[in-house]
Amino acid sequence: MTFQIFKALHIRSKFPPGPTGLPIIGNLLQLPTSRPWLIFDKWTKQYGQNTVVLGTHKAAADLLDRRSNIYSDRPRFVVLNLLTGGMQWGFGQADNLWKRQRREAHEALSTQAVKEYFQYQETESIIMLDHILTDPENFTDHFQRASTSLTLSIVYGWPPVLDSAHPAIQHINKFSRQLLVAAAPGTFWVEFKYLKWMQYLPRWMCAWRRDAEDAFRSDSAVFQRMAHDIQKQRDSDVGDKTRSIAGKLLLEDIGNFYEAVWNCASIYDSQAGAETTSGQLAWFVQAMILYPEVQQIAQKELDHIVGLDRLPTFDDYENLPYIRATVKEILRWRGVGPLGVPHRLSQDDYYQGYFLPKDTICFVNIWTLHLNKEIYGDDAEHFNPGRFLDTGGKLKSSFADTKDEGHYSFGFGKRICVGRNVANNSLFIHIAFLLWAFNITPEVDENGNPSLPDSLQCIEGITIRPTPFHCNIIARRADVAEIIVQAKANI
Repeated sequence: MTFQIFKALHIRSKFPPGPTGLPIIGNLLQLPTSRPWLIFDKWTKQYGQNTVVLGTHKAAADLLDRRSNIYSDRPRFVVLNLLTGGMQWGFGQADNLWKRQRREAHEALSTQAVKEYFQYQETESIIMLDHILTDPENFTDHFQRASTSLTLSIVYGWPPVLDSAHPAIQHINKFSRQLLVAAAPGTFWVEFKYLKWMQYLPRWMCAWRRDAEDAFRSDSAVFQRMAHDIQKQRDSDVGDKTRSIAGKLLLEDIGNFYEAVWNCASIYDSQAGAETTSGQLAWFVQAMILYPEVQQIAQKELDHIVGLDRLPTFDDYENLPYIRATVKEILRWRGVGPLGVPHRLSQDDYYQGYFLPKDTICFVNIWTLHLNKEIYGDDAEHFNPGRFLDTGGKLKSSFADTKDEGHYSFGFGKRICVGRNVANNSLFIHIAFLLWAFNITPEVDENGNPSLPDSLQCIEGITIRPTPFHCNIIARRADVAEIIVQAKANI
């Protein structure tokens, strides 16, 4: 017994340093409930690397990328598993179901495959511009509609949904938000190591269990109904039977309907419904208000390459490096997932002399990584797409260990976001359309003083978006409305 105690103490002395916790519950009560990435950033600077929060580029890449075989699992989310019946692979553990479904998702969303969705993305951008023309104050609602409608088109083959209040949009976005809330650190006490026993409490004692199980039954019925609709179309002579991802997966997994249904739901959620692309677009609008010089440079590029008499298309992609750099920069400057989704270590490991025991939960403070001045320069806190361009104005080689992205917003290792190609393309075409058509400026008060938003204020969760703010979005030229109306008529 003496030897075992000594051994335990000896091993513990090699744990990475961190804030002192309490007996049994450790640092539970120290977990911040608001803007945790800022507190984790402070802890990173004070204690260096630790078993919970990785705060440097090197540590994150060394462990989650180069040792991905043992760092690609997820914690066992009690509430998330209840919400999804254990079938949502984005938050699921690295078992055979995860491997099988994620492989199919990768094929459906590969760099080559997503080119099939260019038309969908251009269509949604046209509709978005039309809605902003008539109702500029509710621009965030238009972003949400476009993002959700696009994902429904890609995954389920739906035509564009023109109303953001459509029941299907409301239901599926609620599903996505529930998962994001359940995955956020500190939301449910049952997720903490020493409180896992709460999962065995009877249903009548746990409102969180009742809510999650009821939501699963409702959501599963919706996803199965949508899949049955795809099957009916496939069995009829109407349209392309494999046009949507759901059509392809249901055809390939004909012997396992339920698994295919939830793979489609997981792919939908890999786009995070309306919560990621729409959130990034809201941050983009804020950046244009705070950094008007960036808007001017981007518009000059668009006017030179695209001209004034037509909207941009994906055919302009290679000739718009500043717009592409703007996409990279908005994902770096205010990525919507400042902490990402935690990884779980599946076996004991050692790193830089420290012992990392099996089941260690690893967060990456992506916020800290993206503001590293040694990597991104002294102006890392500011919005500057030029950091991604060479002296000739072309995109330069990406920063090391960012997989040609230039940032870490899409995650690490085998858990990197499968929807990143769609996300990049959507941001590119939406931003190109917005800057071609509109000037985005701050509101001014009665004295002519601009009202500038605070870029550190946000609506929090595992994803973040700016707190509501107002701005002016005005057509750049008199003929913009006519060109948009004509483009919409040609959809």
